[in-house]
Amino acid sequence: MQQQLTNLSDKELISRARKQNDREAEGVLMDRYSHLLVAVTIPHLKNNANLDPNIVFPSLLQRLSASLKTQTIYKVNEWISHIQKGYLGKPEKNTPFYPSRDGRDLLHIENTVDKAATNIIDRQDLIVRLEQALQRLNTEDNHLITQFYLENKSFADLSASTGLTRERLRSQLKAAKGKLAKLFMNQGYVK
Repeated sequence: MQQQLTNLSDKELISRARKQNDREAEGVLMDRYSHLLVAVTIPHLKNNANLDPNIVFPSLLQRLSASLKTQTIYKVNEWISHIQKGYLGKPEKNTPFYPSRDGRDLLHIENTVDKAATNIIDRQDLIVRLEQALQRLNTEDNHLITQFYLENKSFADLSASTGLTRERLRSQLKAAKGKLAKLFMNQGYVK
């Protein structure tokens, strides 16, 4: 079972840990990011001799475990960093994690897409809203998203047709997706 869980994405592990109370999924997620937790905590341990690693790390893991079941998590690294800063800043307080605005928007869109997969009315509404948002993108971003996602062109094909490097294409595609997400989210407010 452990081997199968290591192949799951962070989102799937979080979902299993939250909805099915799957301790193994939680363990795989914690194991995946334990190096990050240690890396961001060690400088604080060096600077503050009063902190005992034998107390700090178990406390941080308990906080992470508790917040995993109740908080919205889009980027695991942001969540871990927030819990760690909250603990080292004010160990007596348990400050909730709130993902960035962009993270919340993307999470909302992902949930909308998941919901539309099982509901034909939601799916039709989603298609219309995405088409409208795509039309409001600039021509270059619209063309890039259309070719990559709808026409299934590879980075090699796009690189050959545009003359851009793969890295540049990746960054442009990421920026275009961000713009599309903002347009999609703000669509309800702008008619």
